[in-house]
Amino acid sequence: MKSLVGVFVALGLLSMFAQPALSATTAGIPGVSFNGGDGSYKRAVEKGITLVIAADPPSTFQDEKTKEFDGTDVRVFKEITKRLGISKVTWNIVPFDAMIPTLLAGRADVIVDNLHENEKRLQVVQFTSPAYWYGSGIAVPRGNPKNIHGWKDFGGKTIGTLRGTVNHQLLADRKDLKELKLYTSNEAEFSDLIAGRIDVAMEDDVKIGQFLKQHPNVAMEMVTDYKPLPEEYGYARYALRPADVDLNYAVSRALDEIRADGTLSQIVKNFGYTDRNLWYFPVKN
Repeated sequence: MKSLVGVFVALGLLSMFAQPALSATTAGIPGVSFNGGDGSYKRAVEKGITLVIAADPPSTFQDEKTKEFDGTDVRVFKEITKRLGISKVTWNIVPFDAMIPTLLAGRADVIVDNLHENEKRLQVVQFTSPAYWYGSGIAVPRGNPKNIHGWKDFGGKTIGTLRGTVNHQLLADRKDLKELKLYTSNEAEFSDLIAGRIDVAMEDDVKIGQFLKQHPNVAMEMVTDYKPLPEEYGYARYALRPADVDLNYAVSRALDEIRADGTLSQIVKNFGYTDRNLWYFPVKN
C-alpha cells in the first residue's frame, strides 16, 4: 500500500511540473486569474500597455542603428507580456529621473527599468516581486591615482552618478564631497571620468563592467575591492501605480514563473550577469 501511495504522489508531482509550455498566443497563465476588482490587468489585455524605460544600458536602451529597444529588463518584459497575453505594447523612453513622474502622470503603466525598493519610492509607487540582484561599484581613472577604494575615501573628491538613482540619494546626504555631479546617461558620466572632470563614477557594477568590456583601452578601471554599503545593493524590481493591483499581481506572477523555469537565467546571462545575481546575499564589509 505504501508503495502505491508513493507512486500516486510521484505521478501527482510529475503532472504539476509537466505543464505545457506557454505560447505567444496564450492569454494569461492557465488556471490563474488577476481580477481583484481594479481592472488594470483587463485593460492591459484589451487596450494594450505602455512601458517606460531610460537610456540605461545594459538594463534598458534603444539601439542606435535599428531603433529597437533592448536590454535585460526589456527582454524580461517582452517575455512577461507574452505570457500574460498582452499583445499591444508601447515603449516610452525618458531620462531616468523622469520615469516615476511619467508613470504617475498616466503616460505609462509600468516602469521597466529596474529600481531598488526604498521608503522614499514606496511613498508614491508599488513594486513587483523581485527580478534579480545587483549592487554598486565604483570606477576611477586608470591606475587609481587618488587611491580610492571605498566609501570612506570619497571625502574631498568629485563624485559622479546617475540622477535619480539610489546612489544619488546616498551621495546627496554627504557634506564632505568636493562636488557631486549628476548625469542623465552613463556614457556622459564615464566620459567625464576619463577626461578627469570627476574622481569617481559610482554606478551599478555590471554597467561599469560592460563599458570596460566594450572599451578595453579607455583610461579607467573598476575598483575590484570596493564593498558596497547595504543600502547600495538589493533586488531589482519594477514599479506601478499603487492603484493597479491586478496588473502588479499579474506581472509579479509571470516574473516568478520565469525565475522558476530558468528563462530569467537565460536572459540575464546575455548582459553580464550570472546565476549568482538571481539570489540575494549580503556583502560583508
